[in-house]
Amino acid sequence: MMKQDTDKTYCRILLDILAEKGVTDVVCSPGSRNTPLLLGLSARDNFRKHFVVDERSAAFMALGLSLVSQQPVALVCTSGTALLNYSPAIAEAYYQGLPLIVISADRPEQWIDQDDSQTLRQNEALANFVKKSYSIPAYGDDNPELRWYVNRIVNDAVLSAVSGKKGPVHINISLSEPLGKQGRFSDYPQRLINLIEGDSIGNKEIIKNLAEEISNSKVLLVAGFMLPDAGLQKAISIFSRRPNIAIMAETISNLHLKAFDYSVDSVLTNLNEEQLLKLKPDLVITIGGALVSRKLKEYLRKNCKDVKHWAIGYNHTTVDTFMSLSLRIDIDPVRLFRNLNSALNKKKVAKNVENYQQSWEETRLKSLAVKQLYIESIAWSELRAFDIILKRIPSNYNLFLSNGTAIRYAQIIDYNLPHASYCNRGVSGIDGSVSTAIGGSLAYKGDSLLITGDLSFSYDIGAFNIQETPERFKIIVMDNQGGGIFRFISSTSGLEELEEYFCQPPKLPLKLLAEGYDWEYYEANDEKSLETSLKSLFASKRKSILRVVCDGKLSAEILKNYMKI
Repeated sequence: MMKQDTDKTYCRILLDILAEKGVTDVVCSPGSRNTPLLLGLSARDNFRKHFVVDERSAAFMALGLSLVSQQPVALVCTSGTALLNYSPAIAEAYYQGLPLIVISADRPEQWIDQDDSQTLRQNEALANFVKKSYSIPAYGDDNPELRWYVNRIVNDAVLSAVSGKKGPVHINISLSEPLGKQGRFSDYPQRLINLIEGDSIGNKEIIKNLAEEISNSKVLLVAGFMLPDAGLQKAISIFSRRPNIAIMAETISNLHLKAFDYSVDSVLTNLNEEQLLKLKPDLVITIGGALVSRKLKEYLRKNCKDVKHWAIGYNHTTVDTFMSLSLRIDIDPVRLFRNLNSALNKKKVAKNVENYQQSWEETRLKSLAVKQLYIESIAWSELRAFDIILKRIPSNYNLFLSNGTAIRYAQIIDYNLPHASYCNRGVSGIDGSVSTAIGGSLAYKGDSLLITGDLSFSYDIGAFNIQETPERFKIIVMDNQGGGIFRFISSTSGLEELEEYFCQPPKLPLKLLAEGYDWEYYEANDEKSLETSLKSLFASKRKSILRVVCDGKLSAEILKNYMKI
C-alpha cells in the first residue's frame, strides 16, 4: 500500500527538518486542529512518538526526556488552551536550559478572537519562557518564497533551541481545513542550515574541514557594513591573496582593499547572463551587515541559489538574505579568519579554481573603463557631481552618507575610500542622518563630512540646534528637488503621482540656515563651481555646508541608463 502523508506542505517541511536535525522524540497529545501534524508524524518512521492525553503531563514528560538524554525533544498539541497547559513545564525548561521544541496547531489568523471555538491568541503565548517564538501561516504553500520562509524559521528554531544556553522555542502553525486530507509520502530532503559556535573554533578538525572546502572552491567573499577594524583588515588582506578568492566589498564595509573590490554595482550592471554564469562561485562567504546593492542581492538570489553560503559573525537570528544559507558561524570574524589563514597556508588551491580571482579582476577592469567613459559623456547631474566629490575627499576624513541616493552613488563611485565610511543601514531610514554624523564627528579627532540628499537633510533639520557640533564638521547637500530615489526605483519612477506624492521637494533655505547658525555656506550648480567650492570647503576651519544643485529628473534618467533599469 502506498505510504500516505499529510497534504500540508508546511507540516512536511517542519517535520522533515526536525528529523534531519536529529530530533528523535516527539511527545504528542490528540486533537482536531493538529491532525495534519499527527498524520505527518505517522508517516515518518524516524521519530519515536509518545502519546499523552493531558498536555500538562505531556510537557513534563518531554522535559524529563530532554533532561536525561540531553537532546532536543518536540511537543505537538492542538489549538486552544492545550498550549497553555504546557506553560509550567516550559518555564521549568527555560530556567534549566533544556531544548524543548513546542509545536502548537492553530486556527487561521483571520479567525482569532472571532468567538469561534478555540480561537484564542496562541502566537507568542509562551513568550516569557521561550528563547524565541515563530509563526507559520495557514496559506501560501504553493509560493516558493513562503516555503523558503518556513524552511528558514524552522532551521532557526532548532538552532536557537540547541545553541548557546539551550532552551525551549515555540512554533505556532496555523492550519486550515480540510485537516485530514492526505497525499503521497515523498522522502524529499530539506535544506538544512548548520551552526558552528565560537567555542568550536578551537577544534582543529573543524578549521581543517573549512579550509579544505575553501581550497577546492571558487569563493566569493561579500562584505556588508562594518566598523573599521585593523585586525579584520589584516586578516582579510591575507585571506584575499589566494587566487580562488574574489571579493565584493561595499563602500561602508570599511575594508581598505584593491579599488575594484568595491566595484559591485558597476561590474554587475555590465554583465550579461552568460558572463554571470561563468563567474558563479561555488561558495559565498558573507561578513558584516545588510547590503546596499540590490544588484548583488539579485545576482546571488537568482544565479547562486544552488551554491553554499556561509554567514560569519554574531547575529540575533538566522539571516538568509540570498535564500541559500547552509552554515552559520557565530564567531568574531577576526578570530575565524586568523585560524583559517593558518590552516590555508598548509593547503594548495585546486587547479580548477585557481583562476577565479583573475577572472573577476579582468571583468572588473573592463567594467570600470565602461563606467568612466559613461561618466565623461554625461551632462551635469548627480552622478557627475559624485564622481568629482568622492575623488576630492581627503583620505583622513570620516565620511557619513544618508540613505536614499547618496549611499547608492557612493557604491558606484569607488576611487578611493576615506579613513572610514558610515551610513545608518541597520534599518535604512532617512531620519537622523545629520544628528548621527554630528555625534560621530564628536568621537573622531579628525574632520568629518556628511553627504546627504535634500529630503533626508530637511527631515533632520533640528540637528542645527545641537550646540556641540565641532567646527571641523562639513555637510554636502545634494539638492535634486526632493526624494531622488523615487525617480529611480522601478516601483515609483513611472507613476503619474511621482512628483506630487513621493518626491515632495522640501523648502530648504540652506543659505539662511547657514547664516543664522553661523556656518560657512557654498553653492555649486556646475562642474567648475563644484571644484571651486570643494577646495574652499575642505580648506575651511569652520563648520561648512555646500549645496550642490542638480536637475533631479535628468539625474534619475542618467542613473537608470547606467544601471540598465
